[in-house]
Amino acid sequence: MVALAGCGGGGGASTAGAGGEPTCDGSAALCGKRLDQVVFPGTHNSFAAADEPGWHFANQRLAIGRQLDDGIRALLLDVHYGVAAPDGLVRTDFSAEGADANKVAMAVPRQALRVAERIAGPLGAGMPAGAPRLYLCHTLCELGAEPLDRELRAIASFLAAHPRTFLILIVEDYVPAAEVADAFRAAGLAGLAATLPRHAPQPTLGKLLDEGRRLVVFSEKRGGEPAWYMPAFSYIQDTPLGANRPDQLSCARFRGEPDSPLLLINHWIPPFPPSVRLNAAIGRRGFLRHRVRRCMRDRDTEGAIVAVDFYERTAVVRVARELNGR
Repeated sequence: MVALAGCGGGGGASTAGAGGEPTCDGSAALCGKRLDQVVFPGTHNSFAAADEPGWHFANQRLAIGRQLDDGIRALLLDVHYGVAAPDGLVRTDFSAEGADANKVAMAVPRQALRVAERIAGPLGAGMPAGAPRLYLCHTLCELGAEPLDRELRAIASFLAAHPRTFLILIVEDYVPAAEVADAFRAAGLAGLAATLPRHAPQPTLGKLLDEGRRLVVFSEKRGGEPAWYMPAFSYIQDTPLGANRPDQLSCARFRGEPDSPLLLINHWIPPFPPSVRLNAAIGRRGFLRHRVRRCMRDRDTEGAIVAVDFYERTAVVRVARELNGR
């Protein structure tokens, strides 16, 4: 997944506060906070939007551009190889990824596999002609795919319109790092990317923005080259996946190291297919606010990236604004 995060709250177009001082996403106070002291509202599988054509089993309702406009600042995106057929359907190119289609088929939910094979036939068979391209897909591009280059251009447009907004990206990458880096360069994003210190205090948002460093990029699988494409779970520790009910959500460490400076709180209920009802429940009656505070206390941090499904039903933007003192 690629995650893209910004300075915790809606708006962000303003570049100066009431007293004329610079702001970070509309708040002068946020500029003095280190990266690990800010709560960033985010979405899981941000690209899988029900309002976009061709998506089955979407985790969000609204597309990335709207999410950013609404104040979402963490986008979790998976990058795969796909080949588009003449009818527009994108097929996952398992061969290009070095993956075994049969093993993938055994790992995905049975309902998802049935739908994918009803749409496109057996996985990996009858691939259309043409070179693979980079797409945002959740395991199977047959169930929905967005061209990576188009979504990166949308992110670049948002940054251009919000010059004092900072973003974080985490990439669940099934393609070579060099190809992801090329896509960022083509979108005009690579030149904005910072390389963070690993064993030193994190820079403040104000310092990063003053230096023209508008985003950081993490890779779950292939990070390290170029230097700004950083290995995610060296810098990030996260919470466990797989809860079936809100009371099963845990603050324990899942991936990353105990001294990884950033915290990612995975705050969604994943039973397949994604459920608006179950995920809406984790935003009610202060549940999300309470859990974020508890996880930050348990993990001894002052900030976090908080990733949810169906973000507009979970109050994640409002909670981030409150916890950031907005």
